[in-house]
Amino acid sequence: MGVMLRLIKIEFLKLRKSKSMWVLLVLYLACLILIALSGNIILGYLADAGVQYNGLDPTILPIYDFIDIWQNLSWLGGFFKVFPAFLIAISICNEFQFKTHRQNIMDGLSRSEFFLSKLSFAAFLAILSAAILLILGLTLGFMYSPVIDFQSVIANTYFLLGHFYELLLYFLFSMLVALIIRRTGIAIVVLLMYTWFVEPIGAAILSNWYPELAGMLPLESISNLIRFPFSKYILLYTQDFIAWLDLAKATVWALIFSGFIYYQLVKRDF
Repeated sequence: MGVMLRLIKIEFLKLRKSKSMWVLLVLYLACLILIALSGNIILGYLADAGVQYNGLDPTILPIYDFIDIWQNLSWLGGFFKVFPAFLIAISICNEFQFKTHRQNIMDGLSRSEFFLSKLSFAAFLAILSAAILLILGLTLGFMYSPVIDFQSVIANTYFLLGHFYELLLYFLFSMLVALIIRRTGIAIVVLLMYTWFVEPIGAAILSNWYPELAGMLPLESISNLIRFPFSKYILLYTQDFIAWLDLAKATVWALIFSGFIYYQLVKRDF
């Protein structure tokens, strides 16, 4: 733990004067807070517009019940994970563009420690995100949930661990992209395009013929840790748990990402 905290401190010292770090962090945290708080506002708007849910007021939908809130918030939080991933990519690309990675090695930091410093910082960002969701979930749950007994409150909090793991694996992917490209602007564009366009389009095409293969794509596997939760409110099936198979597929990709990252650090010019 002491080593991890030291490595996180090193990363923070490198980035603390970076405007992009603070902008991306504030943007991400603002997105988490706004999307969490907007649920009742959206349902209220739908009710005012005359929209009904099976003939009932849509504001009765239990999106903030403790039974549902952890999966709902964890899925919504994962939707914005690209913003802190940009920060990871910027951190790595800056090391190569400004040659600070070589200075780190000269100062006694091994290549393994260099990787661990980036991984520790990524883990810190994932923990921070899960902690924000925990605070939001407890706040909104105690405000709106009809059941607030201890068992109900903690029943599905494991989704926060799933959220942490989802972000950590996506950050590994962003580290790999940054290590391959080593140019901040290009790495961010590639990460954004692959996340929002290339793989979603590829998954949509594959799902028509090979749906099992579509679900094995890297970012699909990571996102499938926490399934879309809101279809249950229109009486459709929702996977309201983290399946062991989904966890296994995501972990396989984590090992693949880590292997390629190791190759980039050891075999390429450093």
